Amino acid sequence: GMLTAAHDVSDGGVGQVLVEMALRSGVGARCWVPDGIDPFVLLFGESAGRAVVVVPRSEELRFTEMCAARGLPAQRIGVVDSGLGPDAGFAAGTQVLELSNLFTMTLDELRVAHERTLPDVLQG
Repeated sequence: GMLTAAHDVSDGGVGQVLVEMALRSGVGARCWVPDGIDPFVLLFGESAGRAVVVVPRSEELRFTEMCAARGLPAQRIGVVDSGLGPDAGFAAGTQVLELSNLFTMTLDELRVAHERTLPDVLQG
């Protein structure tokens, strides 16, 4: 009952996971690259031993303590945020995925890229 969502990082890296989780939930997020980590490695490095999890704010301390007690590394890389649209220059109610100063895209834009790229390539 501590996690709201979880996704392994085995295919496509954290970037792919963030997109898939945002599209599945229909809710945007504000994410960042932790200090000392190369953005490319964070976004595209595949690893079967990592997962992105969503933890309610009320459970964050308990989750962090649980990971530490078990010797599992945990790094906060963002927050689920359904109100980012206006902050990013979009209309109120627009869901966006923001990653530091690297990119901000609406979930509608991400959905088109996610669902149409392969069919468009195969038709062309």
